[in-house]
Amino acid sequence: MSEIGTDDEIAAMDCISRELQRGFPDDCAAKRHYKRALCEATISRQTFAGTIESCMEDEDFMGSTVRNGGVGN
Repeated sequence: MSEIGTDDEIAAMDCISRELQRGFPDDCAAKRHYKRALCEATISRQTFAGTIESCMEDEDFMGSTVRNGGVGN
C-alpha cells in the first residue's frame, strides 16, 4: 500500500495480490520483510530520522494499517 500511496484496499488489490504470492518460511520472516520495506521507504522520504537498523528495532514504529488494527479499521 505504501508503494502506491493509498490505504484503499480496492485500489491496492493488484499490489496486494502480488505480495500474497510471496513465500516466507514463517510469519516473523514476513513481518521483518515488510517492516524493513516500510523503514526503507520512510527513511528515503525523510519521515523517519535514523537508520534501517534503528527503525527495525523500534517497537513503536509500524504502518498505519497495523497501528489501526488491520485493514478496514
